[in-house]
Amino acid sequence: MRPAGPFSPRPESRGLVNLRFNENTFAGAHGRYPDHGLRALVSRYTAALDRLEPAPEPRHSQGHSQGQDPYDRVLLTRGAVDALELVLRTFFEPGRDALAVTPPNFGFFDRLATLHGVERYAVPLRGERYDRLDVDALLALPVKGVLLCDPNNPTSTKVAAGELDALLRRFGGLVVVDETYAELAGRPSYRHLIAHHPRLIVLRSLSKGLGMAGLRLGAVFADPVAITALRAAQSPFAVPGPVIDAAMSELSDLSVLRHRIDAFVEERDRLAAALARCPLVQEVHATAGFVTVEVTDTATAAEALLEAGLDAVVEPDGLRRHLRIAVATRQENSRLLAALGAGRDRDLPAATSHVLPY
Repeated sequence: MRPAGPFSPRPESRGLVNLRFNENTFAGAHGRYPDHGLRALVSRYTAALDRLEPAPEPRHSQGHSQGQDPYDRVLLTRGAVDALELVLRTFFEPGRDALAVTPPNFGFFDRLATLHGVERYAVPLRGERYDRLDVDALLALPVKGVLLCDPNNPTSTKVAAGELDALLRRFGGLVVVDETYAELAGRPSYRHLIAHHPRLIVLRSLSKGLGMAGLRLGAVFADPVAITALRAAQSPFAVPGPVIDAAMSELSDLSVLRHRIDAFVEERDRLAAALARCPLVQEVHATAGFVTVEVTDTATAAEALLEAGLDAVVEPDGLRRHLRIAVATRQENSRLLAALGAGRDRDLPAATSHVLPY
């Protein structure tokens, strides 16, 4: 298949009258189809990430997006879930191809695989922090790809250093990594590995660390060959015009984006430290955009939160004796801590700076 179109650039940009798009010429402000190629938004988004995220390690700096046109390596989508669905639709044949997942994992992995007729093999994460891959078990499976989430949802942990590298060196299929919470993890993005590992596909979201959940924007970072295939499978005009305009505006002020990330990480880490002192809490994990706690008694903890007017996710995606807790305002977090017996705001530890280098 070739990409749908041609839709971009518009004929008007070449000095031609547009007799292709069948738009209502008597319409108002939204009468024209939005930008199809999204080249300007792709450029602004990747430039923002290059400034906001830690720089890649020197051995991965080749292929780094700074100074390059990212258009052939990045595809924007309607959220990260839409990005994953596009990957499954493009590369996995229903009823024939299989996928490995590493539970506990994001529930939509299993849901989308089921919807697309892709068989799943489960190889659980290992280690007390759910941060180890069983690479030998993954290699033994008859699968076309491996799907990971890092930082992981629902555990709020990240894969230990070297684990993904080992998988990429040894596995001959696609490795798809959902990096929805990457801006909050304090490590370089895996997108910088793609130049060395062309079968790696990285999914991103503008909803979490960048704080644009209402815009429903995601992205796929991949080798140009993969991006070409994904564009052929993507519906035309995938991102609405008002969303494009809003995202361009949001991404124009890096100081605001920096504050969003730093303020969130600071409050998340204070909350996690205080939760560790709660009598009901045994373990605390806080690498993603939420805090996951292991509790001694799930029912008691859940009831305490509901009585305080708080609603958290109990045993998320089947993770027994755990709660997944979104990071709220400081006042709301204080209610949470009081409900779980940690005391009030005065018990929160002092703030710790988590400023990511430009």
